[in-house]
Order: sequence, then C-alpha cells, then structure tokens
Amino acid sequence: MDAGQRLAIELACGKLPLLFAKYADEGDADAMGQLFTPDCEFSRPFQPDYPFYGRAAVEGIFRNRPPILVRHIVTNVLVEAITETRARGTNYLTMLSSHKSTEPPQEAGALYVGGFEDEYVLDQSVPGGVWRFSKRAGMVALHMGGAMPDIPPPSDEARGLA
Repeated sequence: MDAGQRLAIELACGKLPLLFAKYADEGDADAMGQLFTPDCEFSRPFQPDYPFYGRAAVEGIFRNRPPILVRHIVTNVLVEAITETRARGTNYLTMLSSHKSTEPPQEAGALYVGGFEDEYVLDQSVPGGVWRFSKRAGMVALHMGGAMPDIPPPSDEARGLA
C-alpha cells in the first residue's frame, strides 16, 4: 500500500474512537452499533473481563443504560494500517459523568482514565467500503474522586453468548 492509502486508512479509523465517544455521550445506541462489525467483540473499560459479542449486544449496552450526563474525552489516537482491509490502534479515554440529572451543568462523580485497544476492518458489504471496529478492548488505568463502579456482571444473553 502506498503512503496515500495508509494515510486514508489511518484517518478513517482514527475517526471511529471520536464517533464512539460522541454517540456514547448522546446515548445513540443505533449510531453506536453501526461503528461495529456484526460479529464484533467489545469489552467495556469497567468490565474488561466480560466481553460482549455482536453488534446487537453492543447496542444493548447503550440502549439499556440509565440516562446519565456523560462526557468521554478521547486523546492519543494512534492507528496503524496493517493491510488495505485491516488496521489496529490505541487511544486514551477520560470519562466524567453524573447520574443525578442529564441536564448540564452537573457536578461530576469520579474521574476515570483508561483507554482502548482497537482492531478495525474494512466492511466491503457497503459500496465503497466502511471502516468499522471488529474488536474494542477497554480498560481503566486510573480513577480519582470515588471508587470504581460496582456493576453486576452482565448475563450471557446480554453479552451475546446465549
């Protein structure tokens, strides 16, 4: 692949973590789902040991989440084109949220800093192709101002295993 192809791939894939944050903040489960392949794997930063499988399972996470005011700040986006149809990347994520109300401004709870390791594929079922996440593995490295959330383990059905 030439330098122009590499740059185009890295630009297209580098946009996906930013769209992920936007759709997560807006609570747009349908748009979120379209960022992923139908057979994707996704691990939430707060529950890295419980991956979700399939676009429907990822959409379910965001569709079933209680309404919250949340902001995801994405930085250090680094993408490497592997082939014309595959890429991988990493990015840092800082998250603040409030469960009290969805109307800004609100006092945030804890501050969480972590990131994602991503794998991207070119979905060629769409004319011209569309880059999507095939795997997205999140983790939290640091937190301040409160404990880690105590989220019950998701069911096998919710994770796309049943």
